[in-house]
Amino acid sequence: MKEVALGTINNWCRGVIVWNLMLDNDRAPNREGGCQTCYGAVDISNSDYKTIIRNSHYYIIAHLSSVVKPGAVRIGASGYADSNIMYSAFENPDGTYAFVLMNNNEKTKKITLSDGKRHFAYDVPGKSVTSYRWAKSE
Repeated sequence: MKEVALGTINNWCRGVIVWNLMLDNDRAPNREGGCQTCYGAVDISNSDYKTIIRNSHYYIIAHLSSVVKPGAVRIGASGYADSNIMYSAFENPDGTYAFVLMNNNEKTKKITLSDGKRHFAYDVPGKSVTSYRWAKSE
């Protein structure tokens, strides 16, 4: 999440690409000279082609796509400063806000989100990622 998703988004990239969505448990298909240590967002067992393993990239995609919708625009977010907290905020085309936060601390951190008119607080567990989506205030 830190490098692939929030790290790229916070450095003004327009999107996040996870190159291998699905590979088998031998990391195939793979071209000669290709990455020998890469894995898919989902690995599928080549013994039965039914058993899947969800890897970290699967959860990155799940967190972002659950709240950030196609056509969303990254918006500014500020206020909370902690070297082990990383976050990004978005405005979706339907008028909702989206916020994805990673707490890389060992302990729970209380955060408060505000859109200028409304706010809510949440205890973010240590070593976790949380995703939020809410309607803009009228």
